[in-house]
Amino acid sequence: MNSLDYSRQNDYFYSMLEENEKEKLHYLSTVPQLLEFSKREYGKFPALSDGKRSVTYDELYLRVGARRGYLLSLGLKKGDRIAILSPNTMNAMETYLAVVTLGMVSVILPCGLDFSKISAFCKKFDVSAIMYDEVFEATVRDLQIPKYSTEFRITDSSPAADVLPDDICSICLTGGTTGIPKGAVMTHRAIMRGAFNGCFVSGGVLHNSYIVLLPLSHIFGLVKSFLSVLYTGGLCYECRDVKTGIMMIPTLKPTTLVLVPGMADIIADLSIHRQKDFSSSVKTMIIGAAPVTPKLQKKLRSLGITVFAGYGLTEAANLTSGNKNLEEKPDSMGMIYPGQEVKIVDGELRLKGDNVMLGYFGDEKATKEAFDEDGWLRTGDLVSFDDDGCIYITGRIKSLIILSNGENVSPEELEELFYKYSDVKDCLVSEMKVGERAVIGIEIIPESNLLTQMSDEELDSHFKSISNEINKTLPEFKRISKVVIRKKDFKRTGAMKISRNRED
Repeated sequence: MNSLDYSRQNDYFYSMLEENEKEKLHYLSTVPQLLEFSKREYGKFPALSDGKRSVTYDELYLRVGARRGYLLSLGLKKGDRIAILSPNTMNAMETYLAVVTLGMVSVILPCGLDFSKISAFCKKFDVSAIMYDEVFEATVRDLQIPKYSTEFRITDSSPAADVLPDDICSICLTGGTTGIPKGAVMTHRAIMRGAFNGCFVSGGVLHNSYIVLLPLSHIFGLVKSFLSVLYTGGLCYECRDVKTGIMMIPTLKPTTLVLVPGMADIIADLSIHRQKDFSSSVKTMIIGAAPVTPKLQKKLRSLGITVFAGYGLTEAANLTSGNKNLEEKPDSMGMIYPGQEVKIVDGELRLKGDNVMLGYFGDEKATKEAFDEDGWLRTGDLVSFDDDGCIYITGRIKSLIILSNGENVSPEELEELFYKYSDVKDCLVSEMKVGERAVIGIEIIPESNLLTQMSDEELDSHFKSISNEINKTLPEFKRISKVVIRKKDFKRTGAMKISRNRED
């Protein structure tokens, strides 16, 4: 397969928008253009809030201008790389906008890093200065670079710089599921293509309200739960930590949430088992970073929540495909978003488009490996397309299990079969040992109610029975030979995916 029917692809997404939304929403290629657009179109609407005070889009425009003046007063200049270490506060969001609209390059760091890792990342990305939230004052004190609080002092306002679409906007950390995170170099054009694609959601996309639960250091959080919200005149509630943000849902009453499946599952369980109207304001959940299991889809539908699932990767501004109708195609990641070309080579999805990174910062070897000889981004994901042009993720090249007979087994493909059973909360397929023999095995975390209802022997028997049922549908080389019941969670990445190179 070398291409898709791109006209059908565009129709799939644009059909989600109302006529007034189609007229209003057009691709903008730089963040300064986005700020001008949002001020012009949404000036009096609320843009950011901490739950007590809000600022409108008019006020946000002025506040970002003042922050730009502050950054320039510090001697920082266009092209400098500025680290941001902060929870998802109003200050952090305004700081990001000020940095990138001055033509500086943002490097948003995860809040869970210790001093040594922060120092290493600042050195790795040749950071000129770090902007930090007050809770990290002690953590950053000994960094050998200039340090400034996101609580800025008032200075004269400064206009946005002359920023071009191909100027570098952000260095975004990869998930690091297969090693130390790399820094994907993203242009304004790429970041804004992701933000524009994030506008395609059914059921009215303008002026919705969000709690920014996902960290802005994760590109899904930065693009979909922040920049796409500004694109559509929505309201972003700040979130200092995920647990607090989730518990504020009944108070803040967001209409839309951008999540990973683990977060969505927690919210669904709180709504079903503890507080019936816990998530009654939430009409839509946009879920990414991992597949949405049939069990989770069913829970959310029972709460009247529309689920929009998708697939993406940091190196392509996160939003690669989206599924607007999980009920029709529950296993699909939907269609490829506009602005991209795709092809499949030996089962691997490869991409070209506005949204693709320039490369990995300071890592020529990894950059060369990320692209093929014709300049297509190697996603590392094994996929297939159906006759309607919808994509299905069948596995990761790097996680393939290579058997002694030369057969390849995708653990993700097998895990999906187990997730169809409601008793399976989480699972991980890997190569295991039975005596001296290497076999395909699975670790299963049962649903919590089973842990109280069944003994260890009963759990073992129950899930071996499920494994036997699944094995009957599989060729012999793919069959599960060992089942391990696990009662503690797996090690997870920053995006809450199960880490495949974990240490228990």
